[in-house]
Amino acid sequence: MSRFTDKVALITGGGSGIGRATAGRFVREGGRVALMGRTAATLEATAAALGADRALAITGRHEDPADVQRVVETVVATLGHIDVLFNNAGTFRPRTIAETTPAEWAASLAENLTGPFLLTREVLPVMRRQRAGIVIHNASTLGLRPIPGAAAYCVAKAGVIMLGKALALEEAPHGIRAVTICPGVVNTPIHHQRPGVDETNFAGFLDDMGKIHPLGRVGTPDEIAALVCHLASDEASWMTGSVITIDGGVVLA
Repeated sequence: MSRFTDKVALITGGGSGIGRATAGRFVREGGRVALMGRTAATLEATAAALGADRALAITGRHEDPADVQRVVETVVATLGHIDVLFNNAGTFRPRTIAETTPAEWAASLAENLTGPFLLTREVLPVMRRQRAGIVIHNASTLGLRPIPGAAAYCVAKAGVIMLGKALALEEAPHGIRAVTICPGVVNTPIHHQRPGVDETNFAGFLDDMGKIHPLGRVGTPDEIAALVCHLASDEASWMTGSVITIDGGVVLA
């Protein structure tokens, strides 16, 4: 398939998990990718695996306006344009409201909501000049239905969902689409941030999480990547403002 010939995607959290899987699929279908993230080693390893002519690794924090500006300028200067922005990166800080400090609250919102806003804002002039583009936000089912002990994350992801809806309305006249996906539990490194979860018991954690999903298992990064690439393609050209669950049915449980 070559759905993305001459297309460029900027993917945050591109060194592992959903970001890495999406980058791989996008490249296999003819596109080029810019991978943004905090850890140079994982970004560079992913870029090397995809090919120097197809992938660009750029370290930066999407909650830092200076980093965001530098990354977008580098992508445009190196790859020429940006057709797809996948706001994928985020962090999980499990705390109840009573336990959450103001600093922790601010950090969670910065990493999960302000970052996508800043990167979206920086990319919009590029897409407006093209009169085309799509911004895909990776939210969560927790932005639709909260769970105890993750208040700041749930609030941030709910904000991401509304950010996508507002963006779709505002940018439709410029030919820019916006779609938000809400995954359930997916087998990615973000869950290592949960208390008591590490490499020694990660498989058991995923098995336990799978049992709360009606389909009986957690998702895979490749399954999320398949949806993201469909949304980024011309096959979904009449979709904007959509909020799509991809969650093994967990929001129904």
